[in-house]
Amino acid sequence: MTTPLRKQFDVQLTVQDNERAVVAQISTTAVDRDGEVLLSQGCDASDFLKSPTVFFNHDYTQPVGKCVAITRHRDRLEAKTIFATRPADHQGPWLPDTILSLFQQGVIKGFSVGFLPIEGRKPSRLDRDTFGPSVRYVYSKWKMLEYSVAPLPANQQALAIAVSKGMISKADADRLFPHALPASPPVKRRRILLVVPGKKQFSLDHATRIEHQLLKLRGHLYA
Repeated sequence: MTTPLRKQFDVQLTVQDNERAVVAQISTTAVDRDGEVLLSQGCDASDFLKSPTVFFNHDYTQPVGKCVAITRHRDRLEAKTIFATRPADHQGPWLPDTILSLFQQGVIKGFSVGFLPIEGRKPSRLDRDTFGPSVRYVYSKWKMLEYSVAPLPANQQALAIAVSKGMISKADADRLFPHALPASPPVKRRRILLVVPGKKQFSLDHATRIEHQLLKLRGHLYA
């Protein structure tokens, strides 16, 4: 049995706010980082369009919308994704709202295609002339299984701004885009010796304990 493959594309897209939709190139004939090319003319999307669910990061427990149209061009596939609306009785965060907002802010702009190879070839001289010397393999026919919103690479600066403005929580940002934001710097601690007249000396190394003790011992602290 042929193993399903995935290809990620950072693409040009348009956000249509009135429809909660994103129109994007989900596949192009550009050579990817593996040196491979997916020919858009060789895509068979017939089975996918029977149940055109769009997921987040190929996680089939996290559907975020549906594909309502796929347009085939000579050098790309263009798809229109409509993100699901929040049900009236839903409690808590609604992932499709978060993803649509992040598209609107330019935090994410990528999609990833899951597919089964049908036919492929080592590059010919014509392929190298067409796609460049870095091409190593050409998928001439392939069956689309699904496509997903690709969380990485994320626009780190835009994501940081979204977090700072409260548009997405730091916890959600870390969960959806692991390692996209820089880690918080480690807390520097210094051990401080407290000497109180008439009492046994002791040391503290936690900021909150220091603050608490200093408030209690104000006027009685000696180095």
